[in-house]
Amino acid sequence: MQFILVVLSVLFAFAAAAEEAVAAEAVPPQAKPGCTDHCGNLPIPYPFGIEHDYCYMSKDFSVHCDTSAEPPIATWGDGNIVITNISLAEGEMQIPHFVANDCYNSQGVHSNLRTDLWVRPFTVSHTRNKFIAVGCDTYAIFRGYRADEEWLMSGCMSICDNRESVEQSCSGVGCCKTDIPIGLFNNTVRLDSYYNHTYVLDFNPCSYAFIVEEGNFTFSPNTSFQDLSNIKKLPMILNWEIGEVSCDEAQKKDDYACKANSKCVNRTISNDRSGYICQCLEGYQGNPYLPDGCQGEICT
Repeated sequence: MQFILVVLSVLFAFAAAAEEAVAAEAVPPQAKPGCTDHCGNLPIPYPFGIEHDYCYMSKDFSVHCDTSAEPPIATWGDGNIVITNISLAEGEMQIPHFVANDCYNSQGVHSNLRTDLWVRPFTVSHTRNKFIAVGCDTYAIFRGYRADEEWLMSGCMSICDNRESVEQSCSGVGCCKTDIPIGLFNNTVRLDSYYNHTYVLDFNPCSYAFIVEEGNFTFSPNTSFQDLSNIKKLPMILNWEIGEVSCDEAQKKDDYACKANSKCVNRTISNDRSGYICQCLEGYQGNPYLPDGCQGEICT
């Protein structure tokens, strides 16, 4: 009897190992053959690629992986923009970006941090981010560059006399927010005050402003003034796309990027520019930019 139990245990172990092997084989590839598909725990799917030009579609999708850091850190291109997530399905990249501040103390000493970010040819997502300013003596402005040398400027202001008057939500008293214009290649955020925070210094010596992925910051009058003094960066979403042509035009070109079992989706970059992204057809999963990347029909 004991021998039978041992045999059954061995058989179950082999079966479990076989299932794991099949599952591993079933995972569609994300990178080109011979290319690294992760930087630490972060997947790096094609058209992005690490180091070698064979591994990415173009220089715009080049990723550097700093393996000397623990954990390893992925940065975009030759710059210092850290990548925390890449979405193939939505054509998005998540990055952490600095929080601007404008601070005063009782001796009248003033310090501030203005933030600048250039991401061309990618754009700051106008659907997935919000511009938010926090403070009781605060006006915040952001400006950005769009195609055809077009500069845009927007912002908001927040005024309040005491902590008790601050509203629970980000609705204009203690915190204000506004939408992001479509198609910005960059953003510059700056802050200022009307009275140098003189009348609110005891509870609000600083103003803060930032562009943040919607849902990744929740204002609270009880904690946000203090919490933001310890937060250097917040997540922001960038949009990326393939080229600057529509699906109809792209499908006529030799370098059309959408492979088998995938579809082309138009992406509006700005009012007068468009590009496209690729998505696996319904019932398929994987990477639509790789040959046979969208694999095996999945029951839905």
